[in-house]
Amino acid sequence: MVSGELYREMVDRARHFLKISDIDAGEDRFDISLFHLEQSMQLSLKAYLLREKGDFPRTHGLHDLIELSGNDCVKKLAEEKWYIIDILEDAYIGSRYLVRRYGRREYIEALRFVEEVIKCLNL
Repeated sequence: MVSGELYREMVDRARHFLKISDIDAGEDRFDISLFHLEQSMQLSLKAYLLREKGDFPRTHGLHDLIELSGNDCVKKLAEEKWYIIDILEDAYIGSRYLVRRYGRREYIEALRFVEEVIKCLNL
């Protein structure tokens, strides 16, 4: 897959994860909805790196991807809302290995954060 096709596929999947998170939240499955938000943000950052730098690392850490992006807008958001990144990364790990419970409040804050990040990335 050439990088243009891969970029479009990554952006499409990031949008899909964002949409699916809303469906899960509607069913009060906030653990899974936060996992989907984490996946949306991770793919968005990787798509941005692919577009801007021609490649992306195989890391899954949001903090690492934010730093590598060099995007000042995203970095500022991350500094202000660092705790949301921690929740998203915890949801990523917890959805596969642990039972974690989250509420609507965490979901709404994380959703707003991820949407702002996507805006900063101009995807």
